[in-house]
Amino acid sequence: MSLLDNFPHTCTAKRRTRTKGTLAGSKDSFVTTVFSARACWRQLANDAEIREFEKRGISVTDKIYFTTDPGLDERHIIEIDGEILEVRSEAGPDASAGLGVVYRVMAERTTTGSTP
Repeated sequence: MSLLDNFPHTCTAKRRTRTKGTLAGSKDSFVTTVFSARACWRQLANDAEIREFEKRGISVTDKIYFTTDPGLDERHIIEIDGEILEVRSEAGPDASAGLGVVYRVMAERTTTGSTP
């Protein structure tokens, strides 16, 4: 059995929906579930990845791998083990050390703001 057959985490992804508030403001909600209980592998972003995104003004803390394209972009959040991560990059193929092709999403853990 390979690692790709046994990713250690499961996650839920939801898409942001922006609605107009009563006082002309807008409000984000995350009611549209894209997928639930999907196998993934969450790792901390390394220093080079953090610096690469900082050059573009984007903060990242984690990278999440999937065996197939999850179809996620910056409109989504991911919940893993009760933590909310905001997606900061589109899912893209990432060739990984003889394991085959996996898809990687860069994300940021947040303590304020988004709640599902």
